[in-house]
Amino acid sequence: MFKKIVSLVLAVSFVFTGVVGTSTVAAADHHSQVTTKQNLSSSMRESEMKEKQQVAPIVARIIIKAAEFAVKKLGKKIADDVWPAVKKKLDDLLESAKDLSVKGPGGGERVFAIFSDKTEIFRLDAKLLKKSDGYYLWVHYHISRNMEDHHDIANIYMGKDKPSGW
Repeated sequence: MFKKIVSLVLAVSFVFTGVVGTSTVAAADHHSQVTTKQNLSSSMRESEMKEKQQVAPIVARIIIKAAEFAVKKLGKKIADDVWPAVKKKLDDLLESAKDLSVKGPGGGERVFAIFSDKTEIFRLDAKLLKKSDGYYLWVHYHISRNMEDHHDIANIYMGKDKPSGW
């Protein structure tokens, strides 16, 4: 702000003394606007960085808890196979989410669900399917734009016998 005032005062005084023309006033004003925009941009970047630093630990805790729920419901081997695809989707989705929470496995297909402002934004499901050659675990997710749509992650062969716990 101080730089803007100084540049305007100098430009106006030069015009009145006849040392320079009005183009200098315009140039000084443009310089002060650019400086002001740079300062605003810099302070906005600092604000965004502080906000991300505050949000990052929350997002990390949500992702860790979601991974724990995935291992609990799916088992370590299956969770290890599907987690990279899930983590990539969560990284993109949680970047702009607010007031996050996670809910663990339900009695049905749900492995975990993530909520933003109490609205479900992501749900990982696993459904056991019986086919002619045995049982398969269909792992898929739902996202907030349409929770009815299924987004496939994997179909994992579980064997000829029904897995325990399913």
